[in-house]
Amino acid sequence: MTVYISSTTEQVSSGRVIVGSIILVGGSANSSIILKDSVGSSGDSIVELKALANDSKVFTPLRAIEFTNGIYNTLSGSGAKVYIQVL
Repeated sequence: MTVYISSTTEQVSSGRVIVGSIILVGGSANSSIILKDSVGSSGDSIVELKALANDSKVFTPLRAIEFTNGIYNTLSGSGAKVYIQVL
């Protein structure tokens, strides 16, 4: 399943989630995404990606990443989008 994110901050999921890959698509400005293992903004940062304007970054870890509490995102950059592959 692929989860699409375009909001600046939101609870993406709650509970245990296994992530296989993340794609950050930069918008008209430099963009970044921080994914936290949390049901709110105060959790541990697990992944942080940055992309230049009109560029993209693909992150595929050697092993899938486990989020035990859920995924909370903080996305910045005008027009940025994120796709998360949930296993």
